Amino acid sequence: MPVYVEIFFEIVLPTVLLVGAERFAVYRYLRTPRQVAWVRNCPLLHPNAISRARYPMGFVAVALLHYGWPRTAFLFFVFWMITDLTDGDIARRCGLSTEEGATIDPLSDKLLYTPVMVYFAFQGLYNPWVVGLFLLFDFLGQFSRRFIRQKAANLFGKAKTFLVVVLLAVTAVEWIYGPLPIGRVIPPLLGFCTALALCSAAFKVIPNYWYANILSLMNLVCGLAGIWVILTGRPPVYAFALVFLGQFLDLFDGRAAERWGSTPRGEIFDDVADGTSFGVTVGLIVTTSFDNRWWGVALGGVYVAATIYRLVRFVVEKRRGGVQGGVSTFAGMPSPGGALVAGTACLLLQGDLWKGALVLASAVLMVSRVPYAHFGRAVLPKIPRIVRVLSLALFLVLLAHGVRRRDFLAPLEIVYVASLAYLLSPLLDWLRGRKAGPPARG
Repeated sequence: MPVYVEIFFEIVLPTVLLVGAERFAVYRYLRTPRQVAWVRNCPLLHPNAISRARYPMGFVAVALLHYGWPRTAFLFFVFWMITDLTDGDIARRCGLSTEEGATIDPLSDKLLYTPVMVYFAFQGLYNPWVVGLFLLFDFLGQFSRRFIRQKAANLFGKAKTFLVVVLLAVTAVEWIYGPLPIGRVIPPLLGFCTALALCSAAFKVIPNYWYANILSLMNLVCGLAGIWVILTGRPPVYAFALVFLGQFLDLFDGRAAERWGSTPRGEIFDDVADGTSFGVTVGLIVTTSFDNRWWGVALGGVYVAATIYRLVRFVVEKRRGGVQGGVSTFAGMPSPGGALVAGTACLLLQGDLWKGALVLASAVLMVSRVPYAHFGRAVLPKIPRIVRVLSLALFLVLLAHGVRRRDFLAPLEIVYVASLAYLLSPLLDWLRGRKAGPPARG
């Protein structure tokens, strides 16, 4: 039997079934007030009890690995990692969230994955110095909860935990089935996890109202670094990778501002960061991607001008209308969407005609009044959580594989298709409206 078929039936399918069974149980048995009341009164199903039950399970998983039960160890670890979803749902649906739970839940995650990481490091699968650095940042962040008000994990901590699970899953598959091409992603994934652990720890001791500005600052740094990459003649795909990283930071800075507040000029600073990353950096990518340099300069200038106009118009109209916080619908395609369309088109397409058409289309749509849904607030919540998690895991694995081999075709194609789908989304909404017909008159 081919190895990938074995992996599917022995690893992937059981994991999907475990997640599906857990999700079904949560949604099936936490629907009615009677069911919620029963769960509230069951000590074994209290979120804190589930979190504490995870404390020793990482050591059990290591024992199973060490004594020759790797497949059992994998599924055992997956089962207990899934309970992290379960206790969170029970806490929210049953009103059992506590300050103690906000501390012990991330601690239980650390105690679950740390023994496995250390074991793999001793087996030579991880760089022990990088693992040591990761654990130092990770437990500094946990220890800081003794002195801060915000006990729950921040966005960096949640992203770090997710990536650690992906890292351990990839490593376990190599452990069970021998060397595979997917193993090349292990070193960069470990590096990403360490960087996120550092960010998670640092953000715990910084005042909350600075979170949004720091995310914007990181986005700005990505944009400036992308400009440097282009001006020094390095491959533009690296500049686009920095822009793409800025997209994730921009996805969260608005939410951070809404949740914890920001400084008086935080919104303007966010626009400067967006204009640098999604405007100037992508404009330089456009300029350098055309065979006819003058066409590249002209289209790059048009694109940058459209992005800046789009950002300034949004802030002016938002303040004029007295809108507080974020919005769920934009007038015109938002600048991150335009950056993805123009950037991927210039990196993937051959011939100036098609590249120029998509760059112009993105510029025109940014300055238009065509309604676009906010991706983070309106589009993403409609996608089932399990689909989001699995899609992100697959994309990160492909991205890490691309970093290792310096071949970014697969992740670029995924981003290109997704950006085109977003570009066409207003047309699809309009067609659905026409198919549904005019509203009934009362």
